Amino acid sequence: MKPVIGFVASVSPKIQSNKHMANTPYIDAVIASGGTPVLIPVNRDATRAREYLPFLDGLLIPGGGDISPVLYAQDPIPQVTLIQEEKDRMELELIRLAVEKQLPVFGICRGMQLLNVYFGGDLYQDIPTQYETQVCHVQDMSIRSQLTHGVTLTPGFLMENLLGKEPLRVNSYHHQALKTVASNFKISAVAADGIVEAIEDVNRKIFAVQWHPEELVCDHPRFRPLFEHFIKLAQQGRHARKI
Repeated sequence: MKPVIGFVASVSPKIQSNKHMANTPYIDAVIASGGTPVLIPVNRDATRAREYLPFLDGLLIPGGGDISPVLYAQDPIPQVTLIQEEKDRMELELIRLAVEKQLPVFGICRGMQLLNVYFGGDLYQDIPTQYETQVCHVQDMSIRSQLTHGVTLTPGFLMENLLGKEPLRVNSYHHQALKTVASNFKISAVAADGIVEAIEDVNRKIFAVQWHPEELVCDHPRFRPLFEHFIKLAQQGRHARKI
């Protein structure tokens, strides 16, 4: 059987109330890499996350809205106007259970930020007002597969091993970013302005990127190894648990 990859569906009253949704590129990227995606609903009782773990071989933490600053001991600044703490806590519980079960975890954009918060780091709540930069990290949403700004990969780390040593450009749709990086993570990519673009904890089989590779894998094959490696880790774990 193919490895089963779980991720929490989006709930956005700003887009459409009373709906669970998922961006199709996440689903397509998992399927194309050999996995079976499973959507997990948000529930006010975060402990229900445990019900899904027996079925999962890997956990994807996708992009989305702002993370509640309460979760890293801050109050929201004026630029943070839409948070969904119930979703945050559901995903944090899934992360805890996945780490406990030694499942691979792949974080994308908001997913990277949430992983950092889970392990004790914090965030810039709003790059334009809290971080001096000449790099545009928030592109127009209509050009989601366009490569916009450059990133520098850390030599010898997983990210370089997967993406190669050539100069790299990525897409970018975020106004928040990692500030204090959790101590267990190594920084494996940065933008020209120093904003963290990728982190990894290979001992826990966790890695994450700030850009959106799910939007790139069709037109830019260079990014496919991110999902392929994730699915490979999930498959290996599934096989080991069956022995």
